[in-house]
Amino acid sequence: MTVRRAWILGGAVALVLLLAAGVWTWLAASRPSTPEQSATSFLRALESGEIGAVEATGIAAPQSTLDAFAGASGLIEQAEVQRIDEDGDRATATVSFQLAGDAHTASILLSQADGRWVVDDSTLGSVTATTTIGSFITIGEAVVGSGEEIALLPATYAVAAAPTELLAGEATIVVLPGEATQAAVEAHVREEATAAAQAELDRHLEACTAPVTGESAPDGCGIRIPWGADLASITGIRFRIEQLPALALEGAGFHADGGILVATVSGTARDGSEESFTYRTDTWSVRGDLAFTADGLQLSVW
Repeated sequence: MTVRRAWILGGAVALVLLLAAGVWTWLAASRPSTPEQSATSFLRALESGEIGAVEATGIAAPQSTLDAFAGASGLIEQAEVQRIDEDGDRATATVSFQLAGDAHTASILLSQADGRWVVDDSTLGSVTATTTIGSFITIGEAVVGSGEEIALLPATYAVAAAPTELLAGEATIVVLPGEATQAAVEAHVREEATAAAQAELDRHLEACTAPVTGESAPDGCGIRIPWGADLASITGIRFRIEQLPALALEGAGFHADGGILVATVSGTARDGSEESFTYRTDTWSVRGDLAFTADGLQLSVW
């Protein structure tokens, strides 16, 4: 046998072996997992805190569930599968784990889907959280409405009033497989909320004081001009802000006082001549309602 033929024969044998190894690996990878393997993979994913690892298990978890888990404050530890009870295409895994310093035992349901065992979404726990201020709650990295139920993976979570930049108040919850939890957040307003509300009010009042064509001052701006004593009709109003009202929060609303506003009104005097008059107030003030959104606040000015 020539050296060249030997090399060709050796290469062919190596190729056959590689193909055989690849086929074996593919078959092994595509072979349906056992319920115990799937349950163990799920537990390891929960221990890791990795969203990708959880998704790889095949569990049907909503995006809000995954967002919350991404910001979980505590993960399960020392998780083990204790027993598997299999019944056709369904199985129940009895598992144990540590969470928040306590030992827990739970049942995890699995079913076959596309040739593999997958943890059932009934394994998810849930929480319904409320807040004393605002309409939204943050759980991990998820934002939900106050009083709305959200499905959660087993872990511990910080529940806070949203937006957290403007509201303070937090509760910690422990979520266990298949269990529903309630949480109530006693919230209070941060100092940053007053600054944010003042900035929002300033923008509103600056828009209020754009030049006006016509006979009426804008609504919801706290502006009242006694031009009727001097003019029969007006054609326009120009404003100058010398000092914006200072805002203070009170309950679900606000008041803002101490503004200084100058208005120059042009129009027709009672003798028919074209005139302009200037009016000044040192007590410019407004009132209104305040509502917190998921990521900020909104003012409704009276």
